[in-house]
Amino acid sequence: DVAPEPDSSTGLVQVSLQGTPHQVTGTVQGSTPVLRQINGATFKQPAPLSGPLLIYRAKASDPSALATLTGLLSKAGAQLLSYHSSSTVAGEQWSVVGLSAPLSNLGELKPHVTEIFQLHL
Repeated sequence: DVAPEPDSSTGLVQVSLQGTPHQVTGTVQGSTPVLRQINGATFKQPAPLSGPLLIYRAKASDPSALATLTGLLSKAGAQLLSYHSSSTVAGEQWSVVGLSAPLSNLGELKPHVTEIFQLHL
């Protein structure tokens, strides 16, 4: 479902990822869709939604998720192409990571995050 905001090109979408509903707000910059907000957490710089992506939520005070992710990327021979983090809501922060290739195993990362999704757009 999309509910555009009045006088704006921004739209509100309700999506369900792995059975969990999320409210996201985004728009299109040029020809690239970008994420502006997820579940009330705002991205200061909109996060581009293209290519292989990793989206995760983790405690804002714990940098271990990003450190673990960079280790996984190194092992897989993949590159971190972009990184966007949201404002903090209830002590947690969303991150959107653009990758050069999807990761085959997120097992090492899962203990460091609350939620994690990998998609290719």
